[in-house]
Amino acid sequence: MKVLQLAILLVFTVCFITVTPASAAEKTIDQYYMDDVSYEHGAYEQLERFLYANIIDGYEEPTVYEEDGEVYEFTSILLKPENSITRAQFTKILVNAMNLTSGDIKKEFSDVKSSAWYYDFVQIASSKGIITGKEDGTFKPNDKITRAQMAAMIYRAFNETVDFSKTGKIFNDVNPNSYSYEAIVKTAGAGIVNGYGETFKPNDFAKRSHAVLMIDRALHLESGEAEDEASIIATVNRYIDEEFEFSSDTENEEDMDALYRETTTGYYLAYSLDSQLLLEDADFSTGSSSSQKIGEYSSKLISLNKRFAAVKIDDLKVHIKMNDPEINFNLEMTLDLSGTAYLKKTEDGLWKIYNLVYDEEDYDNMLTAAAAMEEQ
Repeated sequence: MKVLQLAILLVFTVCFITVTPASAAEKTIDQYYMDDVSYEHGAYEQLERFLYANIIDGYEEPTVYEEDGEVYEFTSILLKPENSITRAQFTKILVNAMNLTSGDIKKEFSDVKSSAWYYDFVQIASSKGIITGKEDGTFKPNDKITRAQMAAMIYRAFNETVDFSKTGKIFNDVNPNSYSYEAIVKTAGAGIVNGYGETFKPNDFAKRSHAVLMIDRALHLESGEAEDEASIIATVNRYIDEEFEFSSDTENEEDMDALYRETTTGYYLAYSLDSQLLLEDADFSTGSSSSQKIGEYSSKLISLNKRFAAVKIDDLKVHIKMNDPEINFNLEMTLDLSGTAYLKKTEDGLWKIYNLVYDEEDYDNMLTAAAAMEEQ
């Protein structure tokens, strides 16, 4: 959410106007809602992270409902976490998660046509030695992937960036002569895969949530690079400082747009662009608004691995004044916008914010203030 204009956005969302969708070419905030995954789901956090960071996409399904005589149409985003996952789908998620690009092509598969949506992902994974295909020269992209196949692909993909030296658990249903034996033992030792007691069930089909959980665990075992810390902090500070600067002038819309595209990605880019449109639609012609930063904030890196990072923002305080005598609307309050920024390293090597979560107590205070304004 936009740091400086949060209060204005929040109040006008609650009280007056509806978000105007971004242009069709942009991915909107609605496409980042998980309509079929509850907070209680065991993989909720990982599924949200992958969706917000553009590693996975949901299934778009049209939904129509009627309320108070009005018909509403919107698109539901379904992740279908308990569904099985195909070999092509898993390959795409793995390639996206690791920001892989193609190297020397090692193998062409007779059943992977250049017109297929998964062609580039399969070629990239093949060039990295992550997939080898079947003995008959096929890849079987639409076959459901098994737990053994998934473990083997993860082991090959992360073999150079994750420590697999720890001895893993031996499962009584994994044959030592199997192609996947080493991969299962090593990934189990690293805590990437789990079994069912003494068994692993290598031939069972994996679920979509299983795929996300296993890849996410591997991603968070990769060591971060200390030289990335400065660029991560710089991205967060630039986002905050320049938004303060640009939001004070309505003629800075192009600069604001560029700021969002250069410092944010995925969910947070969509949210920022949608919020910008909402604020452009807000009518302040009969009133006034102002915001002023109070004191100095701090940004501290709290977690870092090869592709993901988190930064804690403290003491980010802003004083808001809004006034519109025509509608008898007045608002003045000081907000603490401290929170945590979550960043992803993109394929071009840049760190960008994919989510920003405000501290719960401060966000609750903002909601309370907005609700109070609605009653005026």
